[in-house]
Amino acid sequence: MQKIITIPYRQRNWARALHDSSKRWNVLVCHRRAGKTTACINHLIRDAVRWKAGGRFAYIAPTYKQAKAIAWDMAKLYSQNIPGVTTNESELRLDFQHNSTRIQLLGADNPDSLRGIGLDGVVFDEYSQQPSSIFSEVVSKCLADRLGYAIWIGTPKGKNEFYKIYKQSVGDG
Repeated sequence: MQKIITIPYRQRNWARALHDSSKRWNVLVCHRRAGKTTACINHLIRDAVRWKAGGRFAYIAPTYKQAKAIAWDMAKLYSQNIPGVTTNESELRLDFQHNSTRIQLLGADNPDSLRGIGLDGVVFDEYSQQPSSIFSEVVSKCLADRLGYAIWIGTPKGKNEFYKIYKQSVGDG
């Protein structure tokens, strides 16, 4: 018999398409306070619970300090009812004991620190404020051997790397 775990997350209507998507690349352009980060943290948690052994997931904010301020309390809240989840405060990491899967919160302020890690999924929050080369030169390689997925989320802020990713996603890039 499978145990039912209740997570205190109520998805907004727009988030259903994200959670149901099997696409490798997803771009979410949403207004402020739309619930993008909440949806994506819960997407990572869901995948960490369901993943085969040893899954690795990351949430990347423009800076490490922002990752902690924006998403760390949220990640702990939404994972607190899952048996066997431990938190590592100093590394902003959730460890799922039942399958040795991990979610880590990171900052884009030091892209070289991300080199060499393997990832099954990543969320880039406020991608317009991150270094333009972070995906192409660093994180795409982290996803390559695992065929991992990426979700870019943000609010439009000029014609920058997030704008380019969005245009590519709609076929205008």
